[in-house]
Amino acid sequence: MATQSLYRRYRPRRFDELRGQEHIVRALREAVKAGREGQAYLFSGPRGTGKTTTARILAKVLNCTNPSDGEPCCECDSCVAVEQGNSYDVFELDAASNNSVEDIRSLIDKVSLGTPGRHKVYILDEVHMLSAGASAALLKVLEEPPEHVVFVLATTDPQKLKDTIRSRTQHLQFHLLPSDTLAEHIKWVAEDAGFALDDHIIDAALAKGGGSARDTLSALELLAAGGSDVDDSVDLSEFIRSLVDADTGIALSATAHAISNGHDPRTLCEELLRHLRDLFLSVMSPEMVSIRHDRLDDLAATAQELGTASIVRAMERLGSALVEMRFAPDPRIMFEIALVQLTRDGGADDQSALLARLERLERTVAEGGSPQPKEPPRSSSTGKAIIGGRARRPDPSGSIPRPAAETVATDSPASAPEPAPPVAPEQDDQQPATTATPAAAEVREQSSPATTSSKHDAHSVATMWSDSVRSSLSGMTRALFAPASVGAVSSSANGLSVELLLPSQVHAQKCEAHRDAVQQQLAQSLGVVVELSLNVEGSTVVTQSPSTTEIVEEPIDPNDIVDAPTTLQRSPEEEIADIFPGTRLITTTDD
Repeated sequence: MATQSLYRRYRPRRFDELRGQEHIVRALREAVKAGREGQAYLFSGPRGTGKTTTARILAKVLNCTNPSDGEPCCECDSCVAVEQGNSYDVFELDAASNNSVEDIRSLIDKVSLGTPGRHKVYILDEVHMLSAGASAALLKVLEEPPEHVVFVLATTDPQKLKDTIRSRTQHLQFHLLPSDTLAEHIKWVAEDAGFALDDHIIDAALAKGGGSARDTLSALELLAAGGSDVDDSVDLSEFIRSLVDADTGIALSATAHAISNGHDPRTLCEELLRHLRDLFLSVMSPEMVSIRHDRLDDLAATAQELGTASIVRAMERLGSALVEMRFAPDPRIMFEIALVQLTRDGGADDQSALLARLERLERTVAEGGSPQPKEPPRSSSTGKAIIGGRARRPDPSGSIPRPAAETVATDSPASAPEPAPPVAPEQDDQQPATTATPAAAEVREQSSPATTSSKHDAHSVATMWSDSVRSSLSGMTRALFAPASVGAVSSSANGLSVELLLPSQVHAQKCEAHRDAVQQQLAQSLGVVVELSLNVEGSTVVTQSPSTTEIVEEPIDPNDIVDAPTTLQRSPEEEIADIFPGTRLITTTDD
């Protein structure tokens, strides 16, 4: 025989046993004591907050033979029959499965019949699921019900009810239970049921219940049956720390660890979104957070460290990611993209990102620090950010790898310049430049633009363009410059002049908008200042000035002009013969 669930075993039997709904208890108890109970009530609120339980208590006290101070005795035959579900005075109807017109008409036919008790109570659960015809039939009986009949309508979505039905009922709204009230209740239930609970078990049950008494007791029963094991829960502190530190590596590592342990990306995103909501409410409205008050201060401290603007932006982006996951072949990718965008908001220009960055800067200045951007280490060969970012341990020597643009372009390791010896602390800052060591002079000579640019020719630039530069471009820039090839390369006073050849004039004009990005990437890869010009293979040359783009066309030689071939003229008879094959022309002569 199956054991009865905790939420059924410990369901309240009297008004004074209800938790967290004092305004409902006060209104119903005073109405019953004064004999002014209404003929139609509407109970609305989230699931598991006691709507159906309160309706049954109301049915018991309306037919109880020994009521006391607005409470049922729970001992008379009528109360026992209501609790056992076989009372002739109480009728319960699930409107979700009995939502047709015939079901409501069958109920109406029984309304006028008498019962052993003083009142006949009809409890309609999930009444918003009734069809349009059933709602119209119910409205008719609600307008003029018999004096001994009381209707109790329960719903989780009162907005779907007709206004005419709501106007004929007394609307009582049930609320989610406060965390402290729920914590005391489940402690009492656990002690009475013989469960040994730790604080982290209570916190886990409260988090899973979300303010619903039924869901919290169900979660408590599951945790108790599983040996109080909550180690499978996700540690969301790593995700919050990655948002605070703007560390993409930590966020991706935490995602990989959670998914490898069997957590679904969508569920993971929902849990993180729910935790961000608790962080936001811990600052704005602490009483709405489903957590014990002794842990609320830690939650508020984390929220202030992250900032309300960053929390709101993260909630908006994760909410969009949940929508995108419905159509994504791999939901994990959409979740990781959202985390990367939230931890790398330096290039974002939307209003929420700007507010988050401004709030972070203000907090840093208020703490007495300097707002320094947190950049991940970059590869010394490509200049790109290392995967994992600051999640990797730094080099014990403290050195930061330099990008390729800062290295001296030499053909062999032996020709690399030796570092200059360190300057003694007591050395005068006004020491003339002529006292520099020969090694330092060699470094300055080899790092000058003229020396570096002289080592690049058209072949080396073309090789670097096809091997690394073109592939390092991103988005539309890479697509536009895919067919480009390197033309003439020459040294200039400032550095290096590079010519890129494009297939057409229109293509060159489109590429002109992205010329600065390509020029910057070339300069970073070559290690010199680059002046980039875009030319067109063939007759059209595009020259770039600082403010305008000029298109110069080569003159046309008249000798190259050739007359178009003439088209032979066909007679009407030939055209008709082509249209109607097999016809023959008959000529007639006048006599």
